[in-house]
Amino acid sequence: MSTKPSSPGLNRTHAALGTGSLCVLATLLWGVLVINGMRHGLWSIVGLSAFGAVAFCVGAIVSLLPHHARILAYFDAAAAGAMLSAALLLVAPHAVIDHAETGLLGLLVGLGAGALLHRTGARNDGLSILTALSLHSLGAGIAVGALYTAMPTLSWAVGIAILGHKAPAGYVLTRRLQSVGQNRLFVVLPALGTGLGALSIAIMQPAIALPVGLIFGAAAGLFVYVALAFVAAGATTVGRGGAAEWAAFAMGGIVIAITGAVTPHGI
Repeated sequence: MSTKPSSPGLNRTHAALGTGSLCVLATLLWGVLVINGMRHGLWSIVGLSAFGAVAFCVGAIVSLLPHHARILAYFDAAAAGAMLSAALLLVAPHAVIDHAETGLLGLLVGLGAGALLHRTGARNDGLSILTALSLHSLGAGIAVGALYTAMPTLSWAVGIAILGHKAPAGYVLTRRLQSVGQNRLFVVLPALGTGLGALSIAIMQPAIALPVGLIFGAAAGLFVYVALAFVAAGATTVGRGGAAEWAAFAMGGIVIAITGAVTPHGI
């Protein structure tokens, strides 16, 4: 007996229902982890998880308002510069200098993870980009949680620099979902992904003995790849990277470098 193939519209409806259910589950789990994180005194990671979610949602809201795309390009460039500076100047040295062997391995793992995530969203349709950004947020959260667990005195500036690109990411994803007729509320998944990854790894860390060098190396590699990808995307979508964008990129990097130099605990 032959079966009638399901229509594309019905498949999209099922996919939307599944994604919506996943958003609800992610929200509930995020709330549980935040409460658990506060009970464990993980205030830095809880704060950065909230910052990542708010930044992503702010980018999503801005995409729905009248605005000039070039303003977002400046912010995008500054966020990428800050993230690259934090990765190269503040995180990578701990991997390649203090823990050379495991650090270099971690660096390769992080770069490979970034390339894989970039490939996941290469189809440029709404759900592919949603999947890629959700996985990236989860991976970045795991890296942030591992960093702040390994070094509790880590400056907040590093985490904010690393997560500053969440606003441009929320902007891009919301516009893409809108253009292909997908529900814009799906941005909840990548918005909460950072907190899900960071708080999970921080709470479970006592049971996971990962080499510190591997943690720092993987985090640095992932953040370097993502920062460079944002620079490339900005140059492609807004123009070939004018002087103002490069100035914003340099300013973002300089601010983080200065902040890292003057904070009491170095980074």
